[in-house]
Amino acid sequence: MQSKIKNVVFVATREELESQSYYRRLWIATRNVKIPRRSWLDAIANTMRDFDGLIITRAGEVYNIPDIDAVFGDDPDLRWLGYYMQPDGSGEFPKMRTRKYQRLELLDLYFRINHPSIARHFGV
Repeated sequence: MQSKIKNVVFVATREELESQSYYRRLWIATRNVKIPRRSWLDAIANTMRDFDGLIITRAGEVYNIPDIDAVFGDDPDLRWLGYYMQPDGSGEFPKMRTRKYQRLELLDLYFRINHPSIARHFGV
């Protein structure tokens, strides 16, 4: 007898995270979630811990959840996230583009797991 996995979530690829439209949609979603900047690490960690499903890469490999504190470095106040969420002068686009792909992966997974109806629009 085989058991079925109810929830399968795919990790965003680097190409997706580098896409200008994907990046912007992830940025907008992150800005609009009512989570204080300093609470994001707990929110991400709780999401990964409580997820009852399988996270896999596009290549079909099981995703090994990294040490979230290590990924975000020695930044308990999450200043990086504050900078990430800053808008440019127009207010419609991010002020900066980051290449911290593992951080972006974790933010993306947060949405794919907790807010799939939002995350499905990232790649549109």
